[in-house]
Amino acid sequence: MKKQSFRRRKQSAKRRRRRRKSFSAIDRVSQLPQPILHNILSLLSQRDAVRTSVLSKSWRYLWHGRLNVEFRYNWFARKNVFFSFLDRTLQRYLDQNLSLQKFLVYNEYEVDFVLLQKWIPVLIMNIGVRSFNISFHESSNFFPLPLVVFQSESLVELHLQRCDLKILESTYNVVMLKNLQTLRLHYVYITDEIFEKIISGCPLIENLDMFMCSGFKSIKLHKHHIIKNLPCFLDERCIIEAEDPHTLESFYIENRCLNWSLPHKNMHFPHLKSLKLQDVKLNADTFSNFSSFFPCLNELIINNCNGFEEFSLLSSSIKRLTIIMGLKNRIKAFFDTPNILYFEYSCDGDAVLPSIKFTTTSNEWKSKISLSCKLERSDKDLLELNKLLKALNQSHITLSLYHTVFRKKLDIDDSYGGICWKRVDQF
Repeated sequence: MKKQSFRRRKQSAKRRRRRRKSFSAIDRVSQLPQPILHNILSLLSQRDAVRTSVLSKSWRYLWHGRLNVEFRYNWFARKNVFFSFLDRTLQRYLDQNLSLQKFLVYNEYEVDFVLLQKWIPVLIMNIGVRSFNISFHESSNFFPLPLVVFQSESLVELHLQRCDLKILESTYNVVMLKNLQTLRLHYVYITDEIFEKIISGCPLIENLDMFMCSGFKSIKLHKHHIIKNLPCFLDERCIIEAEDPHTLESFYIENRCLNWSLPHKNMHFPHLKSLKLQDVKLNADTFSNFSSFFPCLNELIINNCNGFEEFSLLSSSIKRLTIIMGLKNRIKAFFDTPNILYFEYSCDGDAVLPSIKFTTTSNEWKSKISLSCKLERSDKDLLELNKLLKALNQSHITLSLYHTVFRKKLDIDDSYGGICWKRVDQF
């Protein structure tokens, strides 16, 4: 009994020492200067930052001064609580002269815009916020953005969703965002004139993201622009014009109304590393002289495009190639990609298996084939599948079969550089 009692006291003493060590570690962190603690809390999500208030008394209100604030409607049960919290928080930053780098509002409520119209000039001019994100859900009205947003010297990142830009229609209102590097416009009605005014007033812009915008007919990028990343999801017919796209590093275009053609013979994309084409009409000439137009392209993604059936792709720079098909047409492709590291092909519905040939000097590369179509009509489908796997026999193959029915036993030898089988949702 004495031994057990002694053992319990010893274990209890160890637990107390561990607790003292953990508390002392917290205390050492608490002794850091407050700006550093605010910076640390800014690396956490807002919810995790709030949770730190239970650590000790000194941490109870520390999260109030973090460098980035978010206001999301789904965090609050009622609309009035949401806007009351927004108003009190921003008033505290103003009263205590706290710095704020990132401001985000995501709102679904039908709202009187007076509160936001009151605080946006304060955020831009008095507090000097660097990242400004204001997004409204589709159930909300378009928010009339004040002019001060487009004349900020502090803004580096600007994200607008369902905002009204009519204030820029006046010839007297100019855009002066001399330090802006990232611009995201989602669900925004914007004319060619307004777009030209915005892009001309952002000399340092590197990232331009346009999603489901309407009203304009062309995107014109001038020679002095240094845009590196250009993702565009467009629902209307639009022309993209670039005088000299030498700075472009990634380009993503999704537009059902767009016919993609090769660039002008004198135009090259020397630094483009990633190209994604989705819902775009292509043709066989799209891939002619591909490597001369895109000499540094590492990644090519073709998603649900049509208009091409037989083509050849020659590129020594491509390392990742993805083709996603959802149509009935069968593609015949020859790939001369000596440095390929990863190839993916997937199809669904009634898509037909492709005929593919690879020429590569790569020793270790992977391929992934995902099929969601029904291979039950005849042995011809299984024969085509065999041919496809043999074309990839230099790679390590992952074959995934989704919603697939085989009337006969699938008999494929596994001598194709190693096959990882996945059978999903068989019925």
